[in-house]
Amino acid sequence: MKKIVRLVVFLALFTIVGFTLYNVFLFKPEVSGLKQLEKLPRSKEVKLYIDPPPRSGEISVIAIQGGKEFTLFKDILRENIHEVSFKVEPRKVGLSDGDAKVVVEIKRFFVLKDRYEVKAKVDTVPPRLKVLFYTSNILQGGSGGVKVNLKEKASLKLEVGDRIFKSYPLSDRVQVILFAVPRNFKGKTVKLVAEDEVGNVSTVLLKVNVRRNRFKTFRIEISKMEESLRAKALEILGYDEAIPLPDLFKKINEDLRRENENQIRKIGQRSVGEKLWQGHFLQLKNSKVISLFGEKRIYTYRGKFVSESVHLGYDLASVRNAPIPASNSGVVVFAGDLGIYGNTVIIDHGFGLMSLYAHLADYDVKEGQKVNKGQIIGFTDTTGLAFGDHLHFGILIQGYEVTPLEWWDPKWIKTRIEPLFQ
Repeated sequence: MKKIVRLVVFLALFTIVGFTLYNVFLFKPEVSGLKQLEKLPRSKEVKLYIDPPPRSGEISVIAIQGGKEFTLFKDILRENIHEVSFKVEPRKVGLSDGDAKVVVEIKRFFVLKDRYEVKAKVDTVPPRLKVLFYTSNILQGGSGGVKVNLKEKASLKLEVGDRIFKSYPLSDRVQVILFAVPRNFKGKTVKLVAEDEVGNVSTVLLKVNVRRNRFKTFRIEISKMEESLRAKALEILGYDEAIPLPDLFKKINEDLRRENENQIRKIGQRSVGEKLWQGHFLQLKNSKVISLFGEKRIYTYRGKFVSESVHLGYDLASVRNAPIPASNSGVVVFAGDLGIYGNTVIIDHGFGLMSLYAHLADYDVKEGQKVNKGQIIGFTDTTGLAFGDHLHFGILIQGYEVTPLEWWDPKWIKTRIEPLFQ
């Protein structure tokens, strides 16, 4: 009997010791997400991940500043819970702006503690900014700009509808943003957002007066141009696909167009923070406007809807293979084939502003080359999805096309754009 009791006691002690050793040496949890605690703004949502999660225990997050402890979060840890979420509001717990230390402590198995420390910076003051100038009267499909003085180091962006435009530094504290107004924009404000190094955010709503733009709609019956469309498909896609014309056209007008526009959007992000242009932009000499910016085109096949698109530039026609001047000074950021746009040249004019020249026969420039206003860069033709010799001319702001009409106007440039750079 005594042997049995001794065996039971031994097994019990062995189990306790084994369980303790398991918890101490094998079960120690790792906490990820601690970097979030290095910067503490006025308010911040924090998520910490614990792996493996303890079967039971307690977690506490404490800030230490000036020899005092401030509890940021404390809760019971439940079995198999990997994620812990909480809000940190330094002012509410009594923390002051400045340096601190944050300690995350996990207590498990009653006496075991795991401790993790990070150095933290507490900053609860949002960035201060002053709007020096902005374009308050804007046109649907048009352009605008904002000039801002930042009192401290912060990132700055402008939200126009669902579009976001980054800023470019004009000086140590002054930032400039050129923006493109969506074709269907009907808002009454644009949103300026500044965020400092620790994550404090300041938001300013700028009131704008939006002028409506009456964009025309055209219906185009593609059954009347099947032979030329199939020839264009072979030219653009590089192979002959024997599928019904409506399907072939959708592939080009929607899939390839989307791919090309995404490529243009990426190119638009490569602009330099330097003003390379001077004055108004040039229109193709002796040209006739054959298509306007913002026109909607509805394509049908034997009367049935097939596809649609929006024309995002000006189509300008002159003589066949007319020489094309650079509309303003800048640096070539793209020169090559661009799908539905054919042979294309894109020139960066700085601060997110670019000009696009499409359907070219050939081009006399290469990427990285500086060009002067009026310098011949290529010749008009019908490459890409074009059925008559012409130039598709576009103005881009951070990859979004806007109406060139404003940029051709010296008065508009002088009153709406030049104040941004003075």
